[in-house]
Amino acid sequence: MNTIPALIAKAEASLRAARLLASERHYDFAVGRVHAVMHYVAEAFLIRHGYAVTDPGSVASAFALHLTATGYLPNTFNRFLTEADRLRKRAEYETDTGITAEDVTEQLERAKAFLYLAREELTDTPK
Repeated sequence: MNTIPALIAKAEASLRAARLLASERHYDFAVGRVHAVMHYVAEAFLIRHGYAVTDPGSVASAFALHLTATGYLPNTFNRFLTEADRLRKRAEYETDTGITAEDVTEQLERAKAFLYLAREELTDTPK
């Protein structure tokens, strides 16, 4: 079972990987890692609030339903996660994605916001 500290650590490592991929102009792969940052943080929040999600594909919908739709977290984070997932799918399944350095830069900033939120809200969570 995933733990909050392990998910935050994976999110941090994914952010470092996304930055490295972007610096090498591998924008399609960078957006995949950016999405992973947000996904891991979303799952950590769900665990913290007692929602064990066993299917990785249901993390985004559970995050929206239980954390942003309720007003616990701003809906902006749901929008960020949804957009990152859309870009990730485009990068994985299309050959001519059109994903630019600017797209990745924006996504990196959003991923950093997710991690900042996690550090502020989840770092005191027991292991």
